[in-house]
Amino acid sequence: MAEEKQNLLQLYRFCFLMLGDTAKAHEVFHATLRDAAQQAADGEAPRDRLWFFRNARWRCLELGEQGLQAEEVDLEQDELAAWAPSQIEKLEPQQFAIWIAGASDPQRTALALFYLDEFSHRELLSVTELKPAELSKLLCAGRRQFQAWLDAAFPATQT
Repeated sequence: MAEEKQNLLQLYRFCFLMLGDTAKAHEVFHATLRDAAQQAADGEAPRDRLWFFRNARWRCLELGEQGLQAEEVDLEQDELAAWAPSQIEKLEPQQFAIWIAGASDPQRTALALFYLDEFSHRELLSVTELKPAELSKLLCAGRRQFQAWLDAAFPATQT
């Protein structure tokens, strides 16, 4: 039972990271659960927990087209810096979710799942429907873009 509760919490967090908006995250989360309940009532219950994330992903992408859009901004991109943890401490969860939600897909999905820190590499590939090299490229680029955004939003005082 505790594992199921954790899976539901992670599903909601995934929706929140994908959309950057609590109301929209609730909408997708509940729609996904209703769909699973309807399938179970029809005798076709989802086979695994990844079904929930795949279903929520498509709902988030569809709903996301009506909301936040990726913004083209040129920022110098570097790997995560040694001072990144102090910058990250200043972030509100909403800011982080909005940053992820602003990415275009499939990078948005890859980042949302990666930062949940819940999935194996194989599961990430399954939900994102990417090849290993593509996933790696998107995650590396996302980390560089995240550091650039952190540097712009929370300039580091390097000593």
